[in-house]
Parts: sequence; C-alpha cells; structure tokens
Amino acid sequence: ELGVITGYRAEIDRRKIGLGVLAFVRIDADRNTASATRELEDAIRRLPEVTACHYISGSGTFELEVLATDLDAFSRFSLEVLLHLPHVKDLHTSFSLGEVKTGGALPLAHLRG
Repeated sequence: ELGVITGYRAEIDRRKIGLGVLAFVRIDADRNTASATRELEDAIRRLPEVTACHYISGSGTFELEVLATDLDAFSRFSLEVLLHLPHVKDLHTSFSLGEVKTGGALPLAHLRG
C-alpha cells in the first residue's frame, strides 16, 4: 500500500549464463542541457546490456554497469553502441576483477524506533 516494494526478481549467477564480463563505464556527455540529458537517458534505458545507470556528480555524467559475454563482446558494444549514443563525448571503463558483495539487502537500521 505504501509503494515501498517496487518489484521482485530472481538473483541469477551471471557467469552460469555466459555473462563473464562486468564493466563499469563512466560516460562523459558533450552537452549537459536538460533535453540532451533526457535524450541520452532514454537511449541508455533501451540497452539490455546496461543493468544499472546512475547520474553522477564529479567527473562524468553517467556511471553504467554493463554485462557482456567476454571482452571481445564488450569491446564491440563499446565501439558500436556506447560511443554512438547521442551526446556521448568519451567513455572510461573499469572491469570487475571479482565481486566482494552483491545483491545485498538495504540497510534498514535507521527505520527502528
């Protein structure tokens, strides 16, 4: 009733389904107008390879979490898709070398009376 629960999903081991590469991609946009930002946001939302996207402060405009089968597939995705998104000036990529903690529950201690 309160709208706190926004959905349910299964937690899937990405490696077991062939998604061996997890990359974090910072996108620098060439323009930071409201309409340009919305256009880029809409384009990012349509990409199934992007599992999370955050509008960030500091260096860059967006931080994306991207999954790919392997480095070759990620490279193709970067060159053929990400670099051709509207208003993208540059990409900066870091690759996950191992997951320490994922899919954790929200910290709710602040809700206790």
